[in-house]
Amino acid sequence: MASARMTTQLVCSLPTRVGLLADIAETLRQANLNVIAISAYERDGVAKFLLVTNDNTEAASALGRFNADVREKSVVLVDMPNKAGALEEVAKKIAEGGINIEYSYGTAGAADMATVVFKTADDAKVASLIS
Repeated sequence: MASARMTTQLVCSLPTRVGLLADIAETLRQANLNVIAISAYERDGVAKFLLVTNDNTEAASALGRFNADVREKSVVLVDMPNKAGALEEVAKKIAEGGINIEYSYGTAGAADMATVVFKTADDAKVASLIS
């Protein structure tokens, strides 16, 4: 059974360059911050990082050394069984609630549970639909 909770993610934009992810990861480690979820990509010379950490306030402060544009956005963090059909079940609940999913990212690995971050048109409603 899936469970959901509201949280926030940091959205960080920087000029792209080789080694940027390594530098950001080092900075977060030095600040003793754990990355719960991450999505990173580059478009038109701009690196975008979507980060959920154990302390976003501290993470935003640590990322300040890069002179990064850092914003905080609400998201829904969904923990679900790592099995076939679990994502479908969650996505259907969101669709049946009439809510658009703007984007999602997640991880499962070999664990029994998967974690997916959803940014939607109504994060609070999604959290209540899933919980």
